[in-house]
Amino acid sequence: MITDRITAPRVEGAQRGVSPGEIFGWSGPLAVAAGASMLLAPFLHPEDPRSAAWVPVHFLYFVTLIAVLLVLVEAFVRQRLQTGRLGSVGFLVAFVGTSMMLMEGREHLFSHDFGGGTPVGLWQLIATSFVFGLGYVLLGVAVFRAGVLPRAAGVLLAVGGPIVAFAPPIGIEAVLIVGHALFGAGLVWLGYALWSGAKGTPIPR
Repeated sequence: MITDRITAPRVEGAQRGVSPGEIFGWSGPLAVAAGASMLLAPFLHPEDPRSAAWVPVHFLYFVTLIAVLLVLVEAFVRQRLQTGRLGSVGFLVAFVGTSMMLMEGREHLFSHDFGGGTPVGLWQLIATSFVFGLGYVLLGVAVFRAGVLPRAAGVLLAVGGPIVAFAPPIGIEAVLIVGHALFGAGLVWLGYALWSGAKGTPIPR
């Protein structure tokens, strides 16, 4: 029939396309990799800005934050019906806060003395820390309440996010390590859940 001839190529084209499941399948490993990078970040960071490792380490952190942005989109889509308005607000604030962290990271990557006591740099750091920390608190609470993704991952993100955000202004190495460990573990746990869920297995809680 004429109708069959017209619609058949469209169906075949759709089958050759990338399905949502294939797209979401990448977010799990991406979150695990980002979490591992977060865990290692405090130990890789050079003390001397003139170190040869300065640019590669900050570039890795820059790429890690880009990966986190992609993971946030998948986490939001996966539980958007269950998280409601809180989940939407948490996603938006966390997304903006991570984007602001990227802006600050770019300055650190190419300008070693960025924000060295200058009022403009200081206020940017404070604003970034506040938005980033608040975003992951809201997002973590939404994850915990929804129960679609692991609740423990939501707790780790809610606790670790603000510590990661305010660790540089605090300037204590132990705080930096603890914050990145909690936040990184939350990403790894979240990533495992997204990965296993994308494969069709039950999402662990």
